[in-house]
Amino acid sequence: MASNPRSDRGYTSLPIPFGWFGVAMSSEIAIGEIRTMRYFDTEFVMWRGGDGVLNAVDPYCPHLGAHLGVESTVNGNDLRCAFHHWSFSGEGGVTDIPYTNVIAPRLKRQCLPTWPVKESEGVAYVWYHPGKAAPKWEVATMPTCPEGDWILHSTYEWVIDIHVQEITENGQDHAHFNAVHGVTGPAEGDFKIDGWVRSNKVVAEMVTPRGPMTGIIDVTATGPGQSITEFKDVTHVVHNQQQTPIDAEHTHLRWQMYHAPGLSEGRLRVTDARIRDLVKQVNQDIPIWNAKIFRAEPLLVKGDGPILAYRRQYQRFYEVGA
Repeated sequence: MASNPRSDRGYTSLPIPFGWFGVAMSSEIAIGEIRTMRYFDTEFVMWRGGDGVLNAVDPYCPHLGAHLGVESTVNGNDLRCAFHHWSFSGEGGVTDIPYTNVIAPRLKRQCLPTWPVKESEGVAYVWYHPGKAAPKWEVATMPTCPEGDWILHSTYEWVIDIHVQEITENGQDHAHFNAVHGVTGPAEGDFKIDGWVRSNKVVAEMVTPRGPMTGIIDVTATGPGQSITEFKDVTHVVHNQQQTPIDAEHTHLRWQMYHAPGLSEGRLRVTDARIRDLVKQVNQDIPIWNAKIFRAEPLLVKGDGPILAYRRQYQRFYEVGA
Protein backbone atom coordinates (compact mmCIF):
# COMPACT_ATOMS: atom_id res chain seq x y z
CA MET A 1 0.00 0.00 0.00
CA ALA A 2 1.36 3.41 -0.94
CA SER A 3 2.18 5.67 1.97
CA ASN A 4 0.29 8.91 2.45
CA PRO A 5 2.71 11.73 1.51
CA ARG A 6 0.87 14.02 3.97
CA SER A 7 1.42 11.67 6.92
CA ASP A 8 4.93 13.02 7.62
CA ARG A 9 5.73 16.63 6.78
CA GLY A 10 9.31 16.33 8.01
CA TYR A 11 8.86 18.10 11.32
CA THR A 12 9.08 15.04 13.56
CA SER A 13 12.74 14.77 12.51
CA LEU A 14 13.43 18.17 14.14
CA PRO A 15 14.06 18.28 17.90
CA ILE A 16 12.33 20.76 20.17
CA PRO A 17 14.82 23.58 20.85
CA PHE A 18 15.80 24.69 24.33
CA GLY A 19 15.30 28.23 25.60
CA TRP A 20 12.95 30.67 27.29
CA PHE A 21 9.39 30.36 25.96
CA GLY A 22 6.21 32.27 26.70
CA VAL A 23 3.60 29.91 28.12
CA ALA A 24 0.91 32.34 29.32
CA MET A 25 0.09 35.97 29.86
CA SER A 26 0.78 36.79 33.50
CA SER A 27 -2.81 37.94 33.96
CA GLU A 28 -4.06 34.47 33.00
CA ILE A 29 -2.76 32.87 36.22
CA ALA A 30 -4.21 34.51 39.34
CA ILE A 31 -3.05 34.07 42.93
CA GLY A 32 -4.14 30.62 44.10
CA GLU A 33 -4.67 29.32 40.56
CA ILE A 34 -3.12 26.09 39.25
CA ARG A 35 -2.63 25.38 35.55
CA THR A 36 -1.50 22.25 33.73
CA MET A 37 0.58 23.43 30.79
CA ARG A 38 1.11 21.29 27.70
CA TYR A 39 4.16 22.39 25.74
CA PHE A 40 7.43 20.85 24.50
CA ASP A 41 5.64 17.52 23.93
CA THR A 42 5.28 17.15 27.69
CA GLU A 43 3.42 18.63 30.67
CA PHE A 44 4.25 20.74 33.70
CA VAL A 45 2.17 22.37 36.41
CA MET A 46 2.21 26.08 37.28
CA TRP A 47 0.70 27.89 40.24
CA ARG A 48 0.81 31.38 41.71
CA GLY A 49 1.34 31.49 45.46
CA GLY A 50 -0.08 33.97 47.93
CA ASP A 51 3.10 36.01 47.57
CA GLY A 52 2.31 36.49 43.87
CA VAL A 53 5.27 34.39 42.71
CA LEU A 54 4.67 32.04 39.77
CA ASN A 55 6.13 28.54 40.08
CA ALA A 56 6.44 25.54 37.75
CA VAL A 57 7.17 21.89 38.53
CA ASP A 58 7.04 18.48 36.88
CA PRO A 59 3.45 17.21 36.92
CA TYR A 60 3.62 14.07 39.06
CA CYS A 61 3.88 13.89 42.83
CA PRO A 62 7.09 12.05 43.85
CA HIS A 63 5.18 10.32 46.66
CA LEU A 64 2.73 8.04 44.85
CA GLY A 65 2.40 9.65 41.44
CA ALA A 66 -0.74 11.79 41.59
CA HIS A 67 -1.01 14.47 38.91
CA LEU A 68 -0.42 17.78 40.66
CA GLY A 69 -2.65 19.63 38.22
CA VAL A 70 -5.72 17.60 39.19
CA GLU A 71 -7.69 18.64 42.30
CA SER A 72 -4.60 20.09 44.00
CA THR A 73 -4.80 23.37 45.92
CA VAL A 74 -2.56 26.31 46.73
CA ASN A 75 -1.83 26.53 50.44
CA GLY A 76 -0.14 29.86 51.14
CA ASN A 77 2.74 29.84 48.69
CA ASP A 78 2.86 26.06 48.31
CA LEU A 79 1.19 23.49 46.10
CA ARG A 80 -0.74 20.82 48.02
CA CYS A 81 -1.28 17.47 46.31
CA ALA A 82 -4.88 16.22 46.38
CA PHE A 83 -3.95 12.56 46.95
CA HIS A 84 -2.26 12.70 50.39
CA HIS A 85 -1.97 16.47 51.01
CA TRP A 86 1.79 16.63 50.72
CA SER A 87 2.78 20.27 50.16
CA PHE A 88 5.63 21.46 47.94
CA SER A 89 7.42 24.78 47.72
CA GLY A 90 8.28 26.47 44.45
CA GLU A 91 11.81 25.09 44.91
CA GLY A 92 10.42 21.54 44.78
CA GLY A 93 10.92 20.68 48.45
CA VAL A 94 8.34 19.09 50.74
CA THR A 95 7.05 21.64 53.28
CA ASP A 96 4.34 19.61 54.98
CA ILE A 97 3.05 16.05 55.32
CA PRO A 98 -0.06 16.18 57.53
CA TYR A 99 0.21 12.64 58.93
CA THR A 100 3.87 12.71 60.02
CA ASN A 101 6.15 15.03 61.95
CA VAL A 102 9.30 13.68 60.34
CA ILE A 103 10.28 14.92 56.88
CA ALA A 104 13.62 13.61 55.64
CA PRO A 105 16.17 16.32 54.72
CA ARG A 106 16.39 15.02 51.15
CA LEU A 107 12.65 15.62 50.75
CA LYS A 108 12.93 19.13 52.17
CA ARG A 109 15.73 20.08 49.78
CA GLN A 110 14.21 19.15 46.42
CA CYS A 111 12.44 15.98 45.44
CA LEU A 112 10.19 17.48 42.76
CA PRO A 113 11.90 18.79 39.60
CA THR A 114 11.25 22.48 38.95
CA TRP A 115 11.17 24.67 35.84
CA PRO A 116 12.79 28.14 35.89
CA VAL A 117 10.14 30.86 35.57
CA LYS A 118 10.42 34.54 34.68
CA GLU A 119 7.72 37.16 34.20
CA SER A 120 8.48 40.11 31.97
CA GLU A 121 6.23 42.75 30.42
CA GLY A 122 3.08 40.80 31.18
CA VAL A 123 4.31 37.45 29.82
CA ALA A 124 5.11 34.32 31.84
CA TYR A 125 8.15 32.44 30.52
CA VAL A 126 9.57 29.05 31.42
CA TRP A 127 13.00 27.73 30.58
CA TYR A 128 12.79 24.43 28.71
CA HIS A 129 15.81 22.17 28.35
CA PRO A 130 15.49 18.41 27.76
CA GLY A 131 18.45 17.77 30.06
CA LYS A 132 17.22 20.23 32.74
CA ALA A 133 20.30 22.43 32.21
CA ALA A 134 20.18 25.88 33.82
CA PRO A 135 19.25 28.94 31.71
CA LYS A 136 22.03 30.10 29.40
CA TRP A 137 20.72 33.64 28.76
CA GLU A 138 18.25 36.12 30.22
CA VAL A 139 14.72 36.84 29.04
CA ALA A 140 14.90 39.71 26.55
CA THR A 141 13.10 43.00 27.20
CA MET A 142 11.62 45.56 24.85
CA PRO A 143 13.58 48.59 23.64
CA THR A 144 13.30 51.85 25.54
CA CYS A 145 10.41 54.01 24.44
CA PRO A 146 11.72 57.50 23.54
CA GLU A 147 8.45 59.18 24.56
CA GLY A 148 7.84 57.48 27.96
CA ASP A 149 6.23 54.08 28.43
CA TRP A 150 4.96 51.90 25.60
CA ILE A 151 1.18 51.55 25.39
CA LEU A 152 -0.21 48.05 24.88
CA HIS A 153 -2.49 48.30 21.85
CA SER A 154 -3.68 44.71 21.39
CA THR A 155 -2.79 41.04 21.82
CA TYR A 156 -3.21 38.08 19.46
CA GLU A 157 -2.58 34.37 19.52
CA TRP A 158 -2.69 31.45 17.11
CA VAL A 159 -2.02 27.71 17.19
CA ILE A 160 -0.24 26.77 13.97
CA ASP A 161 0.44 23.32 12.50
CA ILE A 162 4.19 23.77 12.05
CA HIS A 163 7.50 23.35 13.86
CA VAL A 164 8.59 26.40 15.84
CA GLN A 165 11.77 26.82 13.74
CA GLU A 166 9.70 27.72 10.67
CA ILE A 167 7.97 30.67 12.36
CA THR A 168 11.10 32.79 12.67
CA GLU A 169 12.72 31.39 9.54
CA ASN A 170 9.89 33.13 7.72
CA GLY A 171 11.49 36.49 8.54
CA GLN A 172 14.66 35.50 6.70
CA ASP A 173 12.69 34.45 3.61
CA HIS A 174 12.91 37.80 1.82
CA ALA A 175 11.37 36.59 -1.44
CA HIS A 176 8.02 35.80 0.18
CA PHE A 177 7.53 39.44 1.26
CA ASN A 178 6.50 40.34 -2.28
CA ALA A 179 4.79 37.09 -3.25
CA VAL A 180 2.63 36.75 -0.13
CA HIS A 181 2.44 40.25 1.37
CA GLY A 182 2.75 42.52 -1.66
CA VAL A 183 5.92 44.34 -0.64
CA THR A 184 6.79 46.21 -3.82
CA GLY A 185 10.58 46.41 -3.72
CA PRO A 186 13.35 43.96 -2.94
CA ALA A 187 14.11 43.60 0.77
CA GLU A 188 17.65 44.48 1.82
CA GLY A 189 18.63 42.77 5.04
CA ASP A 190 21.41 43.28 7.58
CA PHE A 191 21.69 39.90 9.30
CA LYS A 192 23.92 39.55 12.39
CA ILE A 193 24.51 36.85 15.00
CA ASP A 194 25.90 37.47 18.48
CA GLY A 195 25.90 34.29 20.58
CA TRP A 196 22.31 33.34 21.35
CA VAL A 197 20.94 36.54 19.77
CA ARG A 198 20.06 37.14 16.12
CA SER A 199 19.43 40.62 14.78
CA ASN A 200 17.97 41.31 11.39
CA LYS A 201 17.33 44.75 9.94
CA VAL A 202 15.30 44.78 6.74
CA VAL A 203 14.69 47.86 4.62
CA ALA A 204 11.80 47.50 2.18
CA GLU A 205 9.73 49.70 -0.09
CA MET A 206 6.10 49.80 0.94
CA VAL A 207 2.82 50.94 -0.56
CA THR A 208 0.87 53.14 1.86
CA PRO A 209 -2.24 55.36 1.58
CA ARG A 210 0.21 58.28 1.43
CA GLY A 211 2.16 56.69 -1.43
CA PRO A 212 5.34 54.60 -1.55
CA MET A 213 7.76 54.91 1.34
CA THR A 214 10.76 53.14 2.83
CA GLY A 215 10.00 51.04 5.85
CA ILE A 216 12.44 49.63 8.41
CA ILE A 217 11.85 46.32 10.17
CA ASP A 218 14.35 45.86 13.01
CA VAL A 219 14.22 42.40 14.62
CA THR A 220 16.04 41.14 17.70
CA ALA A 221 15.49 37.44 18.33
CA THR A 222 16.83 36.07 21.62
CA GLY A 223 16.92 32.30 21.59
CA PRO A 224 14.25 30.41 19.68
CA GLY A 225 11.29 31.69 21.69
CA GLN A 226 11.43 35.49 21.66
CA SER A 227 11.36 37.97 18.79
CA ILE A 228 11.03 41.71 19.38
CA THR A 229 10.48 43.81 16.28
CA GLU A 230 10.35 47.56 15.75
CA PHE A 231 8.40 48.71 12.70
CA LYS A 232 9.37 52.24 11.68
CA ASP A 233 7.38 53.47 8.72
CA VAL A 234 4.05 55.31 8.71
CA THR A 235 4.15 54.96 12.49
CA HIS A 236 6.31 53.38 15.20
CA VAL A 237 5.10 50.00 16.47
CA VAL A 238 6.84 47.46 18.71
CA HIS A 239 5.87 43.86 18.19
CA ASN A 240 6.65 41.55 21.14
CA GLN A 241 6.35 37.97 19.89
CA GLN A 242 6.66 34.60 21.59
CA GLN A 243 6.63 31.35 19.64
CA THR A 244 6.34 28.25 21.83
CA PRO A 245 6.44 24.63 20.65
CA ILE A 246 3.47 22.53 21.71
CA ASP A 247 5.17 19.57 20.04
CA ALA A 248 7.26 19.08 16.89
CA GLU A 249 4.28 19.79 14.63
CA HIS A 250 2.38 22.52 16.49
CA THR A 251 3.37 25.98 17.72
CA HIS A 252 1.56 28.52 19.90
CA LEU A 253 2.24 32.01 18.58
CA ARG A 254 1.54 35.09 20.75
CA TRP A 255 1.78 38.77 19.89
CA GLN A 256 1.63 41.91 22.00
CA MET A 257 1.53 45.10 19.94
CA TYR A 258 2.71 48.40 21.44
CA HIS A 259 2.86 52.04 20.37
CA ALA A 260 4.23 55.25 21.85
CA PRO A 261 2.10 57.30 24.27
CA GLY A 262 0.41 60.59 23.46
CA LEU A 263 -0.57 59.83 19.86
CA SER A 264 -2.95 62.23 18.17
CA GLU A 265 -6.27 60.89 16.92
CA GLY A 266 -4.97 60.85 13.37
CA ARG A 267 -1.71 59.12 14.30
CA LEU A 268 -3.64 56.54 16.32
CA ARG A 269 -5.79 55.74 13.26
CA VAL A 270 -2.62 55.22 11.24
CA THR A 271 -1.23 52.97 13.99
CA ASP A 272 -4.48 50.95 14.11
CA ALA A 273 -4.25 50.43 10.36
CA ARG A 274 -0.56 49.43 10.53
CA ILE A 275 -1.26 46.81 13.20
CA ARG A 276 -4.24 45.47 11.24
CA ASP A 277 -1.92 45.07 8.26
CA LEU A 278 0.64 43.14 10.33
CA VAL A 279 -2.11 40.81 11.59
CA LYS A 280 -3.32 40.38 8.01
CA GLN A 281 0.18 39.37 7.00
CA VAL A 282 0.50 36.59 9.56
CA ASN A 283 -2.98 35.39 8.58
CA GLN A 284 -1.68 35.21 5.01
CA ASP A 285 1.27 33.11 6.18
CA ILE A 286 -0.70 30.66 8.33
CA PRO A 287 -2.45 28.66 5.55
CA ILE A 288 0.94 28.19 3.89
CA TRP A 289 2.58 27.14 7.16
CA ASN A 290 -0.24 24.72 7.94
CA ALA A 291 0.23 22.87 4.65
CA LYS A 292 3.96 23.07 3.82
CA ILE A 293 6.64 20.45 4.46
CA PHE A 294 10.14 20.93 5.85
CA ARG A 295 12.94 20.96 3.28
CA ALA A 296 16.18 20.00 5.01
CA GLU A 297 18.10 20.82 1.81
CA PRO A 298 16.09 23.57 0.08
CA LEU A 299 16.88 24.74 -3.43
CA LEU A 300 17.91 28.33 -2.73
CA VAL A 301 18.87 31.12 -5.13
CA LYS A 302 20.16 34.66 -4.83
CA GLY A 303 17.45 36.84 -3.29
CA ASP A 304 16.01 34.19 -0.98
CA GLY A 305 17.61 35.79 2.08
CA PRO A 306 19.90 34.48 4.85
CA ILE A 307 17.98 31.24 5.40
CA LEU A 308 21.05 29.01 5.69
CA ALA A 309 22.78 31.41 8.11
CA TYR A 310 19.61 31.40 10.19
CA ARG A 311 19.55 27.60 10.25
CA ARG A 312 23.20 27.37 11.27
CA GLN A 313 22.58 29.54 14.31
CA TYR A 314 19.31 27.79 15.13
CA GLN A 315 21.15 24.47 15.25
CA ARG A 316 22.73 25.63 18.52
CA PHE A 317 19.36 25.43 20.24
CA TYR A 318 19.28 21.69 19.55
CA GLU A 319 22.74 20.98 20.96
CA VAL A 320 21.84 19.75 24.43
CA GLY A 321 25.47 19.75 25.60
CA ALA A 322 26.16 23.30 24.36
